[in-house]
Amino acid sequence: MTFNSKKSILSFSIFFSILLGVFLMIPSFSFAQKTDKDGWEIATEEDLAPKIDTTIIERKALLAYGGDSIRIASIEGKLGVLNDTNATIVPFQYEKISFFEGEDSTCTRWEGTLLVQSRGKYGVLDATGKPLTALYEKIEFMPETCQSASGKTKVMLFYSKGKVGLADAYGNVVIRPSYDEIEFIKYYITRYGDTARIERVLKPELITAKKAGKYGLFDLHENVPLLRSEYNAIDYLQDVKIEEKKKTHSTHILKIKQGTKYGFITLHNKAILVPQYDYLGEFSTEKGKTTGKAEELIALVQKDGKWGWINLEGKEVIKVNYDTAEAFRKDIAFVRKGRKWTAIDRKGKQTLEDSYEEIKYLALETEQNAFFKTLIIAKQKGKYGILDIEGKTLLNFEYDKLTFVPEKFGFNVEINGEEKFVNLKRK
Repeated sequence: MTFNSKKSILSFSIFFSILLGVFLMIPSFSFAQKTDKDGWEIATEEDLAPKIDTTIIERKALLAYGGDSIRIASIEGKLGVLNDTNATIVPFQYEKISFFEGEDSTCTRWEGTLLVQSRGKYGVLDATGKPLTALYEKIEFMPETCQSASGKTKVMLFYSKGKVGLADAYGNVVIRPSYDEIEFIKYYITRYGDTARIERVLKPELITAKKAGKYGLFDLHENVPLLRSEYNAIDYLQDVKIEEKKKTHSTHILKIKQGTKYGFITLHNKAILVPQYDYLGEFSTEKGKTTGKAEELIALVQKDGKWGWINLEGKEVIKVNYDTAEAFRKDIAFVRKGRKWTAIDRKGKQTLEDSYEEIKYLALETEQNAFFKTLIIAKQKGKYGILDIEGKTLLNFEYDKLTFVPEKFGFNVEINGEEKFVNLKRK
């Protein structure tokens, strides 16, 4: 044997010894747990064998699964899930496991769904241990999903590379993770006599998605985007019923803001009024009703410092040329040009013969006494008086001060420095 041959054999022996040493020092290198394409560890038969020596963390009975229960348990610091027979349905290989159902105990939509953490990533499983999603940086429960029975709205937030997306209950991506914020469109109701507002999700359910400070709009039911992410705000405005060709369509109106300008979108026909107004009020027909033809439903708007009214078709129905205007009440609205106030009807026709330095309703719209709500206090030539809704004078314009006293059905007044009480008679 030559010297070179001996040298080659010695080198090979040293290399083999080093390799064997590394292999023995790091056994996990050879026996690493396999994972599937979504990042989940593939469980072996040993992983799923019944486990008895466990610490039970939480137990929950599942009505949707015939009353069977599942238990989150722990073995040597690793969490898994057992069924009633102690069979392992989720292997003991997770850092965290919790029931993915929010804090609302009445919500059964997500019954049995589990949120797990594995190697710093999060995923969702069903009650049988089947993975529903891929593994993501974070997955968040949306409590608003409990307000709907539609399968289209059973969705969850998931995060990838710092951005949020939306996935359905089967893990299918509904909205790609490219947004900073995703929320349901909501509105608030107040029952008569209550002071607390009750939050409700708009139906059919819509999602706003925020990217780089701008909002877009997504329809969950039709699974389509309605508005691109180019608006500064998208908010619920109101519900109306539109009469069209002997049919009535219920629709939601959303106020959209671009820069400092407002427009709107009607959802039954996806019609959009391009943002162009500095102010946009609610739409109504005569006597404040929200049912009527699109051309009859009108709203107060402001543009370039002037006020007027547009209809639901986006047409200007009362010219935008008033210096100040207030919303309609009892089918009249107070408007001002220059220093003088008057009132107009829904056609823009002036309803008061004279103009006034000041004008306002005597009582709020919430006042229980219907007659009080029809009274108007006005100022003319420096003196105060009272008008009814038709412009008839009930108290002459001769008072320096005038304060309504509803329990006495009259007024404390001051005239030429003298204070007294004046009764108001119904006419």
